[in-house]
Parts: sequence; C-alpha cells; structure tokens
Amino acid sequence: MSTLFFIRHGQASFGKENYDALSTLGTQQAYLLGNYFARRNIRFDRIYTGTLLRHEETEGEMRRAFAGNNIELPQSCRMAELNEYDSHLILKTLVPELLAEGAVRDRDVANIFTDRKSFQRVFEAAMIKWSCGLYEAKIPSWNNFVEGVYRAFGTIMQKDGKGRVVAVITSGGPISAAIRRALLLSDEMTMRVTWQIKNASFTRFKCTADAIMLESFNEVPHLEERGADFVTYR
Repeated sequence: MSTLFFIRHGQASFGKENYDALSTLGTQQAYLLGNYFARRNIRFDRIYTGTLLRHEETEGEMRRAFAGNNIELPQSCRMAELNEYDSHLILKTLVPELLAEGAVRDRDVANIFTDRKSFQRVFEAAMIKWSCGLYEAKIPSWNNFVEGVYRAFGTIMQKDGKGRVVAVITSGGPISAAIRRALLLSDEMTMRVTWQIKNASFTRFKCTADAIMLESFNEVPHLEERGADFVTYR
C-alpha cells in the first residue's frame, strides 16, 4: 500500500494581474511545507504536479527546502489533469445569470476581485450552479473536470500503488475531486470541501493499484506553528 500526499499550492496572487504566481506569503508557505517534510524524514519516491505556474513555484520552494536539508528529490511528472478548473471563465459565463436570478448582489460582483468576502459569495454561487451540469454547451463541464482528475488519480495508483510515498502538487479542485472518489461524495458536497482546503496544506490517501481511502485532510502543522497569519484559503 502506498501513501499519496495531495498538496495544494501556496497562496496565489489574489486580485493581481497574474493570479497564477505565488504571493510572497505563498512562497513562504511552500518552503515551510518542504522543510516540514524534510525535518520529519518524509521521502518522496515520485512527484506529480499540474502544469500551472503556482504548481511549479510550489514545487520549486519545496525542492529548495529539501536541498537545504541535503535531500535530493526525484524529477517530477507533469499532468494537465491535475490543473484547476478555469474559475475566471466560469464566473464570466455564469455571473450574468446569477445576477438575473437575484442569486448574487450587484455590490459583491462589483467588488469581486478587491474584497475576499464578496469573491467568496459570488464564487460559491457560481461553482454550485456550474456543478449542476447545465452549461456544457458554453463552458467545459464539471463532469469532464472530475473525469480528468480521476484519470490522473488512476494513473498514479497504477504506477505507484505499492509501497511508495508520492507527492501530488495540485489545486483545491483536484484535491476535492480525489476526495469525492474516495468517499463517494455528491457534487455539491465536493464543492463545499474545495472551499475548506488551505493553501500549502496536505491531504493523505492510502492506496493500492485499485483501491483508495482517505487518511487525513487539510493538514497545516507547518503553518500553524508560525501563527494564524500563515494559514490562508485564498
């Protein structure tokens, strides 16, 4: 049986022109995570990542921390199926409908990229609406996204499902989809799990080549020991 560490990237640059880059805090979070693993003698036999910049930068900071502890990590395997869904496209498509229905407020939409609470209210409403599966003609579907994550998860289990320790550096959406598979969650509950996943957290699964189980969820001991300001969701 193998242990899979599904790792969410460090904090990205919310409200900035290039959201995909890690913020200064996100860079620190990723380094602290790598140092935590290194100090606890957790060694990875394989590393998988998505192809987004925030995944790459998180991996880079983790590698820097391991190197500082004189530990060499294996080369990573990049998988596009581990990328996050395109939330900007989903918001652009669905916010007009949400406004028309009165499901979100004009004020929240106006402040969506400057106020985190406004963003969360609009984002949650749009993601729940998207996951219902009525918009496949307009935007990539939730079901296709989940199926892509399942394919990636299945590939990892087949290659590394026996006696391995594996790091999977990804985003909140793919982590919640992996939990969906392990716990057979509904689509709406899967979305609600996504919103709880902290930056630079790790969620552990135990797996064989054909079976998985959730071992732990959303751990951030490496951030909590530095104080509440290091624990972020956006």
